[in-house]
Amino acid sequence: MKTIPPKIYDYVIIGSGFGGSVAAMRLTEKGYSVLVLEKGKRYEDKDFAKINLQFWKYLWMPALRAFGILQISTLKGVMVLHGTGVGGGSLGYANVLEIPNDATFATPAWNEPLPWGKTLSPHYDTARKMLGATRNPRLMKADEVLREIAA
Repeated sequence: MKTIPPKIYDYVIIGSGFGGSVAAMRLTEKGYSVLVLEKGKRYEDKDFAKINLQFWKYLWMPALRAFGILQISTLKGVMVLHGTGVGGGSLGYANVLEIPNDATFATPAWNEPLPWGKTLSPHYDTARKMLGATRNPRLMKADEVLREIAA
């Protein structure tokens, strides 16, 4: 295990997923010293599945000899899919940035306790710019089917 020389940090962030990494970045931009702790390893290109059938590279289930990028944990009344390494849940992000349509934002679930459509709208542009998101230039039949299902 790598040892870190003793140092006092202004902030300690647990987890390097979407939330932790952005929080760490914002704090360091303001001049704070930040330590990010991660429970898992840094995955290399070779560690990711090349085809859908390689479930052992997707899921973390040691009993099945699967040591993949995502783990399912159950808590009281909730099941959580989360990352197992550096990057957290972003390991399973798959370069997808979907924005809910107006009909979705109009539903009651998206309007309590805040009007989430109005609240989140400007942040989608921020995320798109930070992630360098662009449209997929090569949509396949499966992409069109998924788009129809989502509508």
